[in-house]
Amino acid sequence: MPKCRIDFTNYRQWINPAFLPLWSDPHRFRVVCGGAGSGKSVDRHFDKVKKLVAEPGHNIAIVRKSAVSHNISTIPLIRKCISDWNMGAIIHEQKVLKQFTSLANGNQIRFIGLDDLEKIKSITFDRGILTDVMVEEASEITEQDFLQLNLRLRGNAPVPFSLELLLNPISDTHWIKHKFIDDKSVYNDSNTTVHHSTYLDNKFLDKEYRESLERLKYEDEVYYKIYALGEWGSIGNLVFRNIVFAPCPYSESDFDEVLVGQDFGFNHRNAIEKIGFKDGKKYSFAELYTRLKTNDEVIAENEVAKILRKDQKCVADSAEPKSILDWQRAGYYIEPAKKGPDSVRQQIGFLNRGTWYIDPEKCPGLASEVRMYKWRTDKDGNPMDEPVKFKDDAIAACVTGDTIVETESGGKRIDSLVGQTGNLFSFDGRNCRLCHFDSVSLTRHKQKVYNIKTSARNIRCTGDHKILTDKGWKRADELTKQDKIVKIDC
Repeated sequence: MPKCRIDFTNYRQWINPAFLPLWSDPHRFRVVCGGAGSGKSVDRHFDKVKKLVAEPGHNIAIVRKSAVSHNISTIPLIRKCISDWNMGAIIHEQKVLKQFTSLANGNQIRFIGLDDLEKIKSITFDRGILTDVMVEEASEITEQDFLQLNLRLRGNAPVPFSLELLLNPISDTHWIKHKFIDDKSVYNDSNTTVHHSTYLDNKFLDKEYRESLERLKYEDEVYYKIYALGEWGSIGNLVFRNIVFAPCPYSESDFDEVLVGQDFGFNHRNAIEKIGFKDGKKYSFAELYTRLKTNDEVIAENEVAKILRKDQKCVADSAEPKSILDWQRAGYYIEPAKKGPDSVRQQIGFLNRGTWYIDPEKCPGLASEVRMYKWRTDKDGNPMDEPVKFKDDAIAACVTGDTIVETESGGKRIDSLVGQTGNLFSFDGRNCRLCHFDSVSLTRHKQKVYNIKTSARNIRCTGDHKILTDKGWKRADELTKQDKIVKIDC
């Protein structure tokens, strides 16, 4: 084992002052909670790197509900901490084992998922025993998960044991709030530290993200208090109430159809999402969810992750033509989304029809976002017909499609039916009935397209398309603001 001297004299320059008490906290249990952008995750990962290289005897397990979630969250964050502190020469990463080892003292960090409880029960290290557990996104775990983790911290160790829970408070009925905040009979000042922080404590937070959090004050005060200030509460008026979180039972080749969307971002997440359709049901089964990377870096990451294929159509954020061009130059089939004033609400309606199955292991970013995605409320607390525009990057990638038609297997983009046959719902003037189609083709490439905005949805069509109004059928290019379009529920 090589001997080396590690100087942490200036480590405080990397730390927000609000978190300094945690670096020497003696308690076994720590609940580190707070709002978005507070810097708590970065701080706690820096703390684990310091323990890894400078405090002999520590063996650390970083835990998430799903093991695969580490690949886009905790592992890249540990790598960044190591890079920022220029410690690559004294820390060895074993990527296959998801493990970091200090060459200075033999300490190790391992990454564990609670989806395989047997691995938790049998976790071992090259030298010594497990001493530290840190749970990221602890609001996802159950009380039973917590008790199992606590049982693993036992034996003769040269350092005190610690079990740390990191979370953004969401529901005021969550078991963590009940056990650690409300009921002090077991977890109290003698063995537990509860630490709270907000974005106001983070001196490193970029201006754009800080401003987006500040805007929440005016969009939805309750949401601002819960998400930005990290107060315990209850988020009502959720947009999606049709979601089932479950492993996807199909591979991509099993689906009848796959839609791919991308929402570009740098400070915000860059998200690529895949939705598959099978027997009339929709499944979110794959994603690339990353941040603080250029287009070239995201493209390189996708080359490794193999989420988006070059022969696969992807509809992307039309507000980023340069990003679309970067992907096209790299050989990808990327097209801008055709968005109208009401297109997002239309696509939300499409996603809300029927059950939406989301695989939380393969799409952790999307799973996290939909749990918090809610309708805006007015000053009296009444829900508005517009979602809160915050932390919706993966959702935005899911709502980039174009005109939807209702088929017997659910709503589909009309351009996805080109070259196919099947059945769709059609109105014959009196009844809505299922009709067979066997010739869908793309025609009149340069024909003018009209965007007709109604109170329920937008309709995109050519001028000669017939629209049913309260006065009978009319061509789209003959409609006026006085016409009332008839809505048919099939």
